[in-house]
Amino acid sequence: MKILVIGDVTSLGGVKHLERSLWRYRDQHRIDLVLVNAENAGFITGPSPEVANRLFDAGADCLTGGNHTLRARSIWSYIDEEDRMLRPINFGSDAPGQGYTVLDVSGRKIMVINAMGNVHIEPNLDSPFDYIERALAREEGKYELAILDIHAEATGEKLAIAHAFDGKIGIVYGTHTHVQTADEQILPRGTAYITDVGMCGESGGILGMAPDSVVARMRSKLPLSFEVAKGAPVAEGAVFTVDERTMKVTNIERVKF
Repeated sequence: MKILVIGDVTSLGGVKHLERSLWRYRDQHRIDLVLVNAENAGFITGPSPEVANRLFDAGADCLTGGNHTLRARSIWSYIDEEDRMLRPINFGSDAPGQGYTVLDVSGRKIMVINAMGNVHIEPNLDSPFDYIERALAREEGKYELAILDIHAEATGEKLAIAHAFDGKIGIVYGTHTHVQTADEQILPRGTAYITDVGMCGESGGILGMAPDSVVARMRSKLPLSFEVAKGAPVAEGAVFTVDERTMKVTNIERVKF
């Protein structure tokens, strides 16, 4: 079994890129499951229902989120009804949507969890550890592989969460920083891990944004608007190969297309 995870979609240009290329990539590489982090797909404000549907049509099986997922109120009723779209599990209990789902992938039950860190990131949510533990306990016996998208700023926090659930969650990957890291590894008890899988959007900028707009905002400290970068769009992520006999990851490959 091959599982493709794609980092934060940063713009509508990233959405269009997946519409052009994702199904072809799935077919060429025989991908069984695709997870896409869509929290910035509406350009910072979070995805709209239309954008979410476009990503599903483009070949995504499940959309994960982060700190911007619920900024657009238009998504609130949609995420309540669409169990393939997640927001961080440690949002307040009154928040719309859900933080995990269990998918049927070629007859195997795959649990996908979305959580958010709380170091140097807003909003400041409760620590994700207990939320993740409760979700795993609640679904015990109902899944064969668990996957966690940990949306966090601090690399140490991501790695700490991976070690805390080493052997309990099969795949832990990070999102949010938009920079693909080169630390893919199998932890001692079998969990496959990478700190950040990168982004999907226009290249040649700063985290998908035009350099001039980012520099101007940093230098002036004014709330200036960001602009999308001008380079060719690219999708970054990772492919996890799972042995279907043991349901353990045997290989991790960083990808860019």
